[in-house]
Amino acid sequence: AELHFNPSFSIMSAPLLVASAIAQTTQQIKVGTAVNLVPLHHPLRLAEETATLDVLSRGRAIFGIGRGSNPRQFEGYGVDIQEGRQSFREAVDFILKAWTSDEFSYQGEHYEAHELRVMPKPLQKPHPPVYIASNSPDTFELVGSMGHNILVAPMVVSVEGAQAGLEVYRKTLSDCGHDLSTRRVNVNVPVYVNEDRKKARAIPEPSFNNYLGLIRANRARATRRAANLSYDDVFDDFAAIGDPEQCVAKLRSLQELYDPQEFMCWFNTGGLLPHKEVEKSMRLFAQEVMPHFR
Repeated sequence: AELHFNPSFSIMSAPLLVASAIAQTTQQIKVGTAVNLVPLHHPLRLAEETATLDVLSRGRAIFGIGRGSNPRQFEGYGVDIQEGRQSFREAVDFILKAWTSDEFSYQGEHYEAHELRVMPKPLQKPHPPVYIASNSPDTFELVGSMGHNILVAPMVVSVEGAQAGLEVYRKTLSDCGHDLSTRRVNVNVPVYVNEDRKKARAIPEPSFNNYLGLIRANRARATRRAANLSYDDVFDDFAAIGDPEQCVAKLRSLQELYDPQEFMCWFNTGGLLPHKEVEKSMRLFAQEVMPHFR
């Protein structure tokens, strides 16, 4: 995720650069962003850099984007947050034209281009899959009308907010003539797996509490709903924390709630777990949990 000016929360200011580095040391996994903040970039630059990632990864790029909601990030870049949100749809249209046209011109309210030949082109045709983060009711409808895949974080929008938002998204997809069977819902789930149930609950608690504390200090509108959550709330409603059996059961229940095609698993929520502990959790997840969902 692209985040700026908050080193206690994240130092990921350039996710496409990091994704390119990952692409050079891997062969098969998809490599993408979740998300790039579109209003902080000219769409031409995002189109070029994401296409470059797709070439470097040999067609493994995923284009995850969002409108952004943290005023501090917009202030730092000198971008008006309301104008940035208004220009979002236009920017995405601009990027898709740049990817799919040998030469293109564009005339919009916020962006324009005249007879440009953008290189490189993505290897994936017509373009890398587009996922858009949705943390507010109007964004669920916007993404549905645009016909793109969707990223949802129930811990941010609440269980009810995610369910209602996805209902709006799917209805809007249908109303706008998009094929629901080819659109993908991706749900963000914090995950920690340990063979010992008591340790599984206790070990990640300080890290989760660190995340919740940072959320409380965050001025972002989208995360205000999460500010009052406790670790118990997260454990009960939003995260897959436990031994492999518990994690399988929780993911099954989240499938029933949201009917997603994908889960985006967050293995170090809060960032305080030691790397070896994260690796151990991920290996257990891959060996004991993932096979139940293939």
